[in-house]
Amino acid sequence: MNERLREGRRIAAPTVRGMLALLVAGVLAVILAGCGGAEPPADTGVEGVVTIGPMCPVVQVGQPCPDQPYAAKLTVVNPSGKVIARDAADADGRFRIPLETGDYRLQAEAKDGGPLPASAGYPFTVSQGSWTRLDVVMDSGIR
Repeated sequence: MNERLREGRRIAAPTVRGMLALLVAGVLAVILAGCGGAEPPADTGVEGVVTIGPMCPVVQVGQPCPDQPYAAKLTVVNPSGKVIARDAADADGRFRIPLETGDYRLQAEAKDGGPLPASAGYPFTVSQGSWTRLDVVMDSGIR
């Protein structure tokens, strides 16, 4: 073993293998730190309101029957179908989901996991430095 004296003590001199191991460990630490789930930017994403309707079994002229806010479960997927974010609309139906710029599809589901209310998927694009407005209408199944 390669040793040297320092202030009366024997210490091991660093080997090339040991130095290389430290270098590799440092590089891996930096790479892995960059792979962690980075937070989406605060200045881009999708926002809107989820509503459900119709809310009346029979809609009649002169008797308003507006759609109502709905706290749906929301899933954002990319074009290949990978889940990017999950969230839920609040009691007033409002949602705001931070996302990187790109193309996505928003899927809204019943808050209890049931088949109704139902909704088609909504494609949308997030542009740099802006929030995309997307209002979602869910079908209550009332006819």
